[in-house]
Amino acid sequence: MRSVSATVHIPQGIHAAIAHGLHREADRFESSLFLKHGARTASLGSIVAILALGVERGAEIEILADGSDESAALVAIVGLLHELAT
Repeated sequence: MRSVSATVHIPQGIHAAIAHGLHREADRFESSLFLKHGARTASLGSIVAILALGVERGAEIEILADGSDESAALVAIVGLLHELAT
């Protein structure tokens, strides 16, 4: 399992459209992907679980990946978050 930390710079934080994008991107990979915010962790396979984290702009998050393509998955998710923030 690998992980990477990031700060959310998306103006409205992680809302439904962002959660859907994260879910769709995660679905491209074999690895299991998770988003951790504080003490809570959500699977990127569940839009509702992602939304339940209540991630706002400026929040520190951790993205976790476990599987054969975990490195590529982490790069893709971090890249998507960066893209959505600009």
